[in-house]
Amino acid sequence: MNLFNHSKSFFRTAIVFFLLVLCLNLNSTAGVYEVFFDKTNPQSVFASQEIAKALQSKGNEVEILSLTDFRQSKSAVSSIVLATLDNKPMMGKMRKSGLSLDLSIKEEGFCIRKGRNSEIWVVGKDAAGLMYGGFELAEIISASGIESVTNLSQSPYMAMRGVKFNIPLDVRTPTYTDASDAAQKNMPEMWNFGFCKEYIDSLAKFRYNYVSLWSLHPFPSMVRVPEYPEVALNDVHRSTTDWKENYNLNGWGLDAPEIVSNYEVIKKITIDEKMEFWRKVMRYGKERNVDFYVVTWNIFTNGTFGKYGITDKLENPVTRDYFRKSVRQMFLTYPDLAGIGLTTGENMYQYSTQEKEDWAFETYGQGVLDVLKEQPDRKITFIHRQHQTGALEIARQFAPLVDHPNVNFIFSFKYVQAHVYSSTTQPFHQGFVDEIQKEKN
Repeated sequence: MNLFNHSKSFFRTAIVFFLLVLCLNLNSTAGVYEVFFDKTNPQSVFASQEIAKALQSKGNEVEILSLTDFRQSKSAVSSIVLATLDNKPMMGKMRKSGLSLDLSIKEEGFCIRKGRNSEIWVVGKDAAGLMYGGFELAEIISASGIESVTNLSQSPYMAMRGVKFNIPLDVRTPTYTDASDAAQKNMPEMWNFGFCKEYIDSLAKFRYNYVSLWSLHPFPSMVRVPEYPEVALNDVHRSTTDWKENYNLNGWGLDAPEIVSNYEVIKKITIDEKMEFWRKVMRYGKERNVDFYVVTWNIFTNGTFGKYGITDKLENPVTRDYFRKSVRQMFLTYPDLAGIGLTTGENMYQYSTQEKEDWAFETYGQGVLDVLKEQPDRKITFIHRQHQTGALEIARQFAPLVDHPNVNFIFSFKYVQAHVYSSTTQPFHQGFVDEIQKEKN
């Protein structure tokens, strides 16, 4: 083998590749861009920032301007305009540019149009669609340059696109995954607005529009119930116990003395400050089109420590009243909370389906109806997860919510009961299909 000749061949190839890259860079010359957006709309602001960063990464100069300053011109400056369909003055200017609107786009949808005089228009059906359209444009620019932008329209295939977040709030109000060093070390981040902001921004960029916060019993760490004020928890505790290898998969035992009593205070914070923190987080989520839901397993009373006679027995009238008042207070405390969900239930094995759903409606269902009496214009999504109960009993007990014009009632069930393996068939709730078919007949 002639290594010298092979070396010469390698260097010739490398030089050709370098010259090709250089030519591509020279052909993609930098320019000057004005990005016009609605400065009063958080989604529009976020989208314009992403577009500006993408343009600057390609060596372009960018000026971000108010939508009201937009002027059509034939100057060397290129324009990118972000607007929504309901902005009639801007839509009129767009038509004067000879561009057509796509009126078929749905909620959260958008269209991108490339016009004369180096104009690019991003038009959203609504503010969320405008934001997603801005992200799309920024991604195109980052991947292959602004020269590759073409006319396109997009609408979401799925209305709800979100994540399940087992949220480690406090060792006293745990979620399923808290029996570990990792969860305990993550607790400070749940009370760090910087983390929440970055997380919500990431969800928005990936076009997610909701996050569900899952906890065995979040109420003591998130609300103060006027009728049960001593249940509310100040500060944030995490456990310093020596964790065992395995814990019960039903959520039992996470309130054991060796877990709860061996703790350190990782944040000094009052319940009022906690509530303000989560109001701020949910408000920021709204600005990114990310709704928040709180979802629980039942019946867990972690964090109540038996105060007021609260137990995990559904026949206990105090427990029923406490849960109903807690659900009501969750919505009254958080105006941007989109919905609540429940599972019946990992701690309800000794009860019949009818007993479970009777309790669920008298607590969660009635709690939501109490809110709607106080706030008749409020829209609430209610998620009922069938896991260890019956579909028909849910439909019967929760008819007042299903039929309520302000409630979006979502019936949920696991497609497969698996944390590791996926499946193309649904083997878990075969009885559900049979139940519904039988009722129809």
